Amino acid sequence: MRRRRRLNRRGKIAVSILLTIIIVLLSGLVGNKEMKAEKGNATNIENTIEMISFSTEPVAAFSDSTLSQSIVEKEAEKREEARKKETAKQNKLDQQNHAIYLTFDDGPTNVSDELLDILNDYQMKATFFMIGPKIQEYPEVVKRMEKEGSALGLHGMTHDVKKIYNSHSAPSEEMIETQEILEDITGVRSELVRLPYGSFPYLTEGMRYVLDQNDFKVWDWNVDSFDWKFSDSQYVQHTIQGIQKIEESGITPVVLLHDTKETVKHLPKLLSYIKEQGYETKILTDDMPPLTFSCDGQCRSVN
Repeated sequence: MRRRRRLNRRGKIAVSILLTIIIVLLSGLVGNKEMKAEKGNATNIENTIEMISFSTEPVAAFSDSTLSQSIVEKEAEKREEARKKETAKQNKLDQQNHAIYLTFDDGPTNVSDELLDILNDYQMKATFFMIGPKIQEYPEVVKRMEKEGSALGLHGMTHDVKKIYNSHSAPSEEMIETQEILEDITGVRSELVRLPYGSFPYLTEGMRYVLDQNDFKVWDWNVDSFDWKFSDSQYVQHTIQGIQKIEESGITPVVLLHDTKETVKHLPKLLSYIKEQGYETKILTDDMPPLTFSCDGQCRSVN
């Protein structure tokens, strides 16, 4: 049942785009009366979308077309321009509050409770980008995260590059499924998304467009702790240097960390530094403009 609903959402997006194109083309060929009639017909067609299922083949064919790519690129330019304006406003407010955002990927795990205990010891909050099957495996800790004021985000289902970046709709499909799992367990419907390994270079403009149409906010980071690389406390000093560098440029730190045993083991040292510097740890919200890596024409498909 869930599979069918996701296909219908993608079908609605493609059909809406096609209808818009048809209406625009007809506007140069017919008078106002005829145009109104076409718009009325388009509305009727859109209303029937809720009652039918779509084959993915015409959707995929359209998404790969030159016309589709042109539409996506223009939408991406508008979206990026608006995001930059909103980000500047948010950054100004965050700088006034001396804010910092701690984010943890790949959980929940068997050390998530300990991680939450440490955050509570330092009276700090964080945002967790979680994997669907792990949410199902550790439902009680996810409920605890929500109860104690953490933000809950989506990290997909597979964490597999070849699967989650397989098509224009693949990232959205995984995030929709993760969203439903999280909502079933906690009642929270999150729009916060972080793609495995970040949105560059595999999240193409077409993928970003579909994610945007599903109201997802794609969050990356500006401070990489490298806790995925260092197997000891080295990540702490590396993170501190990253925070200092990003602060010098007048930008609020968004720190990438992971819900792992080694990260949790050395986390108190990092939190002590953050507390000594007078930072206020804040959580990401659905209404914030996301920090997203730009493609700049360099994003590419894994296929």
